[in-house]
Amino acid sequence: MTEIMGVLRAGRALLGLSQEELAGLAGVSRQIVVRIEKGESNVLVDAIDKVRSALEAGGVIFIDGSPERGPGVAMTRRPDLGLPVVSSPPDRL
Repeated sequence: MTEIMGVLRAGRALLGLSQEELAGLAGVSRQIVVRIEKGESNVLVDAIDKVRSALEAGGVIFIDGSPERGPGVAMTRRPDLGLPVVSSPPDRL
């Protein structure tokens, strides 16, 4: 559980959100976000799910860990997020 809590902090950083902003989007208190990011064990799973859902709604993708590396985060490449869309290069004659 502690690994996912650390990854949630990385997701917040990717979006450039403050703890207060993330708390508002997730519908939890800022103190809950602080406790999640500290890896405290007395945080309800429901609160962690709300924070994760808010980050996913912002375009964060959570990447599972493997035996070689821990879990991580990335951003989606969606046109509605204002990111450039890469098109195929034109055919050459």
